[in-house]
Amino acid sequence: MSSQYDAHSARKRAGVFARSGRFLWRHKKTTLLVSGMAYFALKYRVNAALKELDSQIIDGTDLIWHINHGSIVESTIPSRMGPGLIGKLLRKLTGGTKEITMLDALVSLEMAADDKRIKSLIVRVTPDLSNGNKGTEPLSVGLGIAQVQELRQAVETFRSKKAKQGDGGRTYFYIDSFDDQMTYYLASAFSDIIVQPTGYVPLVGLSSTQLYFKRLTEKIGVKVHVEARKEYKSVVAPFSQSSMPEKHRENLISILHSLNDTLVKDIAVTRGASIPGNGEPATAEAVVRSAMEVGPLDAAHAVKLGLVSGHGYAFDIESIVGPRKAMGFYSYGERRREEIKDERVEVESQRIFRNIYDNPAIKLLRKDKTVHKLTQISDMLNPTLPVTVGVVYLLGTIERLGTEGSHAIAAALKQAALDPHVTAIVLRIDSGGGDVIASDTIAAAVDYVQTKFGKPVVASYGNISASGAYYSSTSCKRIFASPGTITGSIGVASMRPVFTQKLLDFVGTNVEELYTIDNPCNSVFREPEGEVLERYQRTIDKIYNDFTARVARGRGLTAEHTESVAKGQVFTGQQALGNGLVDEIGGFTRAVEHAAQLGHEARVLIANNLFRYYIERVKWTQGHKVVASGQTASLSELQKMVNDDEKEDGAGPRDVVPKDFVVEIVDEDSGVKTGLKQYKADIIKNIRIKEFPETESQARSMVTRLFGSFFGSTVSESLKQEINQLLSMDSGSALGSNLSQPQHNQTRLESYNVKFK
Repeated sequence: MSSQYDAHSARKRAGVFARSGRFLWRHKKTTLLVSGMAYFALKYRVNAALKELDSQIIDGTDLIWHINHGSIVESTIPSRMGPGLIGKLLRKLTGGTKEITMLDALVSLEMAADDKRIKSLIVRVTPDLSNGNKGTEPLSVGLGIAQVQELRQAVETFRSKKAKQGDGGRTYFYIDSFDDQMTYYLASAFSDIIVQPTGYVPLVGLSSTQLYFKRLTEKIGVKVHVEARKEYKSVVAPFSQSSMPEKHRENLISILHSLNDTLVKDIAVTRGASIPGNGEPATAEAVVRSAMEVGPLDAAHAVKLGLVSGHGYAFDIESIVGPRKAMGFYSYGERRREEIKDERVEVESQRIFRNIYDNPAIKLLRKDKTVHKLTQISDMLNPTLPVTVGVVYLLGTIERLGTEGSHAIAAALKQAALDPHVTAIVLRIDSGGGDVIASDTIAAAVDYVQTKFGKPVVASYGNISASGAYYSSTSCKRIFASPGTITGSIGVASMRPVFTQKLLDFVGTNVEELYTIDNPCNSVFREPEGEVLERYQRTIDKIYNDFTARVARGRGLTAEHTESVAKGQVFTGQQALGNGLVDEIGGFTRAVEHAAQLGHEARVLIANNLFRYYIERVKWTQGHKVVASGQTASLSELQKMVNDDEKEDGAGPRDVVPKDFVVEIVDEDSGVKTGLKQYKADIIKNIRIKEFPETESQARSMVTRLFGSFFGSTVSESLKQEINQLLSMDSGSALGSNLSQPQHNQTRLESYNVKFK
């Protein structure tokens, strides 16, 4: 019986399978589609889970940073491949190099330094073979000396903080062979430098090479008319001179020696512990200098001198990491930012402003419909609230047109000023100058933002900020530069070619020129002379005088001192600090922190003025109600009664808001006063960075991602409008008198092709 039942069950199951098979076969397309969708959905879930697990930062993590030529850039906004997120997507789809901005790299290093879960940093310099790239670029970081100095400082800070955390502060730099000195300069900040046994270290000292074309231009029949102000302004000398002018030689030698001395000193300081102390030469600096005299050095010689830690290969990193987790530098930066974003700043109760609310005049506002605005203004005084700093970039040659031209930069500055979240702006500069009119446009935009909107602008210099770039930033509230920044070059240079008959005969060409007015100032076939030449020279003189006047006004220098550092002279950042052209030696992050500090002070100033504005308005309203009810004859009589009451109290008239903003912070549970928390800018803890220009869609995405609905719930639209009204009052208003600066508009003759460069 049992066997019959088993056979029946087996036939029944077989029938079910057969019917199911026939059903699936009849609907095979649908079956395949559903199966495929289920497979890919499951695969996506598994990959997402693995990615989430891989992106977790755990205790004992080592950061691995792959660097190649072009992977560290000043800005990806704007990009030749499109702005912002679209550009990044296009680069990824077309196999472009994975980029990280200088600011993101510096901030990521600072985050890692403070993160106790991170134990070490490992850098590999390798060719970029990802996404189909050919990897033919030099094995180099592709950065200038000032940019390297900023990264070196961040690495040194990382080592110092890790040593204090008890992790030893070990950092590793792997490369097969150094292709340039700047890459080694960066590597020298690391505790361990690993080079292949066949590699080299090209320490040979800094140098400069310049070609001069005067004999060539004369040979082909081209004269070059040059006007330079003044003797050190040598950018046009290669076309008008057959050898280096003496003043240029003197200036260039001074710069090269200053930069090379900094290079030697920095390498000696960071590699000093590895350089042998016995034998000759005795000092670390002397070892580095002697190495430059016999460089390039092979790997064995570099190890012997202590300039390299040892021999090895980049694929041996696993022996260092061991069982610890290795995490990519880019992934860490993104993940850590997400963590910090989720760590919401807990806004303290508005009862911490007890000494403000207890003021009798403030109590009047409780009867007014603007009481909610009082709470919003009080938030602006809260030192625990983050400050948003806008960043605008001025990179490359300064031109009037294009997506990176002066009009675009001025628009970006205004966009940052109009953004209600932004309280201060950093103008990051890496430019050798350019067009006079374009430079003046940017300089005027800086003045406009600071005067009209009351938002301080701080300048941060990269590798170079000279001539027109310096002109553009001279009125910034504070200027930061690295020791190796090239700056100054306060002067004007103009060059125009003159095609002589000799050239025309050589190419077999005749030229006929017709003029309605006898003014051949734009002709390239006539050398300027007579009245045309005099007008030309007067124009150059005026531009130079305007330049020096702007520097003197913006930097607070006398005309005599300005002239002593002008004449086209070029300086390093360290030299510029000594002569007053820059305010402080510091990198990008230091400039952002200083801007945030100024932004908080501006925020407090705005709140102060708004308090007084609302109080005066409510006093006026309440006073009229009293007069209308017949309790007093006039407003003046009412004011006299109020003053008499204050005198009876013995305190006398007092400010509605104390000028020093001494705020009592009271613990809500215990009621104990805990003292005043001062705002101290920290780029990791209480600063938000927003880059400009920013497209509308990006702006909406950025605000949502970084700020959520916080600002919208804190400051109403009506309050924003009233802030703008206060900031736009005439020069007699409290803010206007503090922030107003004279505007300086100029007209230039484009036909002369005059450049700040």
